[in-house]
Amino acid sequence: MNRLRSQGSVINVPRGRIIAAMMNEICQAIRAARAAINEAIARRDLDAIAAFLLPTYHVVTARSMQRNGKEDSIRSWADMFKRDGSATHGAVPDEIHVNEEWGMAEEHGRWTGTLMANDGPLEIAGVYAAKWQLDAKGWLLQAEIFTPITITRGGS
Repeated sequence: MNRLRSQGSVINVPRGRIIAAMMNEICQAIRAARAAINEAIARRDLDAIAAFLLPTYHVVTARSMQRNGKEDSIRSWADMFKRDGSATHGAVPDEIHVNEEWGMAEEHGRWTGTLMANDGPLEIAGVYAAKWQLDAKGWLLQAEIFTPITITRGGS
């Protein structure tokens, strides 16, 4: 049991409840960061996207292209925004696993995106995994892998 003070009185709280509350707080922080990234992508705000990436960030895209480093990834987003004004991307976490001692977390979820290909619009949906690292700035992305599961071409 851990002893906590609540409005002048001492209460005993099982350690497991404290850990569960801390894990919930971490998961909420990561979910909030993911929502902020989605919003930044929707606004095409490169600085806001970059704010959530470690300098050594690595991504494997849905087309198995790899980006090494924050700068390379941000350049890729900028190129896509310039090339395709209608492109979208959003990710929704399903699970978050936390290693609090080492300041790491793994996020698994579903993602969707749209883009204009040479032969018309594509709607892509799939799954992703993301590794987060606790940094002085908060929870930042170290790596992501996006796997497409369904691809729909031109409204078919």
